[in-house]
Amino acid sequence: MTRVTFGLYRRGVREPGVTLSGTAGDFVPRTPFPSASAAVKRYHREDGATAAATLDRSLSSSDYWGPSGPPQARGWAGAIRQCFDVYRQIADADPRPAFACGLSRTLDLTPDELVVYIDVVLIDPRGYVPRIVLWDTADLTDARAVLYAAPVWRVMEDELGDGRVPEVEVWHLRSAARRVVDATTAAAALPSVAGVVHRLST
Repeated sequence: MTRVTFGLYRRGVREPGVTLSGTAGDFVPRTPFPSASAAVKRYHREDGATAAATLDRSLSSSDYWGPSGPPQARGWAGAIRQCFDVYRQIADADPRPAFACGLSRTLDLTPDELVVYIDVVLIDPRGYVPRIVLWDTADLTDARAVLYAAPVWRVMEDELGDGRVPEVEVWHLRSAARRVVDATTAAAALPSVAGVVHRLST
């Protein structure tokens, strides 16, 4: 059995030629994404100002992302700050409360598994709405949004109950693009999700 991370899965969606064996020797660069994801959790658990200040402090105090780091790293850190500002601006207009933040769930796609990460699950009048937050530079197309959302819908539907997850939101902060994938579309895409995961595991 092969466990595929959500990050590798999304890369596999974007790059159809990628496989796990083909990435085994790839250099894995440092990224500010853990700090970015933590900021989203803090936004929903505390408030936007606290989340932004903590994110800035975390990046600024780093030897790599802060003032003494390489120019490329400092630029990336600045982009993450701008992305979080976009998140705050959009999320501030959404009155729905958070039910849970920073969830990791495993989707069984025997003989493989996909480890799914959900940034936040919102309480909606129709049930629960998960949200995926993307910080990368890759374009968010409708087709990619569906494949990103489908496994999230499946694991949350399994956990919260049939018919309780009407849709999944996918937010791409670099472009401020947002997609909403409804339950019917997500369910229909599950065979394609399994195909991506099985291809990656080879």
